[in-house]
Amino acid sequence: METVFQEFSSYHGTLVKPYYWLCPNQNCSKCPYHIRTGEESRVTYREFYETFGFPYGPTMHEDKQLIFYEIKSFNGTVIQKGQVTGCAASNIHAEAMLFEKHGYLDSLLYQHDSVGYITLYANFTPCNEYGHFCISKMYDILIKYTQMRLDIYFSQMYHVEVNFPSAVWNRDALKSLAGHWPRVTLNPLSDGIWKTVLCTFVKEVPETTMNQYILPIRASADRHNAYMIHVITGIKPYFVEDPPMPQPEETRHQPKYQTHKVKYNVAPHPPTGFQQYFPFFAPQISFVPAFQSQRELITKPKQVVRHLNMPMNLNEEANKSEFIPSARKFTKVVNTERTVWESDKETTRNKRKKKKRNI
Repeated sequence: METVFQEFSSYHGTLVKPYYWLCPNQNCSKCPYHIRTGEESRVTYREFYETFGFPYGPTMHEDKQLIFYEIKSFNGTVIQKGQVTGCAASNIHAEAMLFEKHGYLDSLLYQHDSVGYITLYANFTPCNEYGHFCISKMYDILIKYTQMRLDIYFSQMYHVEVNFPSAVWNRDALKSLAGHWPRVTLNPLSDGIWKTVLCTFVKEVPETTMNQYILPIRASADRHNAYMIHVITGIKPYFVEDPPMPQPEETRHQPKYQTHKVKYNVAPHPPTGFQQYFPFFAPQISFVPAFQSQRELITKPKQVVRHLNMPMNLNEEANKSEFIPSARKFTKVVNTERTVWESDKETTRNKRKKKKRNI
């Protein structure tokens, strides 16, 4: 396999020269080593803020492109972590360097068959502009290594507004790339992902930054990114953490069975001139009929005992005798045999008396 890069080992990782003709340049502080692995991939907190705009908001330095990447095996073990920067002097994007054919990543995937996941944490979304073709190079790697999954987390959108001539190309390329879902995902960086990147790739992170909540400006930018990527690709990001919304006063003292908590994902309006419509999904609320009361809703299981011959109560007998005229109530036990014998004896006496009278 022909390689178009040079690799040098250092005490804390590996330094990679993506192109053989790159050399130190005053216009680019990262030249010639734009790919770094291991501890060499860690940056200062100031550099992280200037490129990613966390936690105070986006910075929009398009000449500073920075990508952190993690390569994992199928079982989740981290094989390598590193960073890729764009070259401002040669006008080469970071994605074009990393996904170059016969480049460093291509050679790494060719040698390791166990690679299953590649995760990118980028300050900009990849583009497909003339001269860069970042997304096209991603396609070539995805087609070559069919078992690999690619997850991209970004901080800012790159040239997707209508005032850029290449906006149509970038939108179509992003939509085509996201069409490989779930193998390829595009998500804005959220609060939890921010802190993961800080712990993994930033040196000497201030303790106050790790403990504080995400600021409103940064949260608003993340929601806007989630809205834009949903409009462009048609696929909603997995999660976007919104700040908690206060509960209205009129619903605080209502019974629990009448209160329905609905979470709305409010996103800022798109830029002027960007016409896109998407369906509105009404919140699902459980329906309770009006004739049912609260006592009827709370039901308990009843234990029913069934008998073949149900015993009759004396009170029930008295109630039945009121409605049945021929019914009589007995309070003593009668010997039927003695009653029949006495009746026959009385009949015999009457016959004898009648016979004497006739004589």
